[in-house]
Amino acid sequence: MASPGRELVLFARDRLLKAANVSALVGDRVWYRAPEDAVFPHIANFDTFGLRDDATCITGEEITLNVHVWTRDGMDPLQDARSIAYEVGRALHGYPLALPSNHLVTLDHRGDRVFYDRDDLTGHGVVEFRAIVQSNA
Repeated sequence: MASPGRELVLFARDRLLKAANVSALVGDRVWYRAPEDAVFPHIANFDTFGLRDDATCITGEEITLNVHVWTRDGMDPLQDARSIAYEVGRALHGYPLALPSNHLVTLDHRGDRVFYDRDDLTGHGVVEFRAIVQSNA
């Protein structure tokens, strides 16, 4: 049995790589962890927070998935980060990801936060999703 959070991250990343609206903005720069020499803009770091959500005869988990976007070039990194965050939300909200060992009940875009990183040059967006996943076993 695979971790529901792990499967969610794997298949969310795969979906973002295939979504034309996202690739139009970041190309194929969607990573679990960005390389040190990463080109901007890009998407990386899919962090999760899971809570058990069992019911009678059902093993489940409520997972918060955060997808991070970064921009630096362009006229306004914050506006660019907002555009990418918006498209990430559109690409994943309600999308029926087929998880191999678990069942995705729902994947909802909850909102996003956009701000400058400490360097005051890099626009950073955090796109938050709520997923309900049930175990197939």
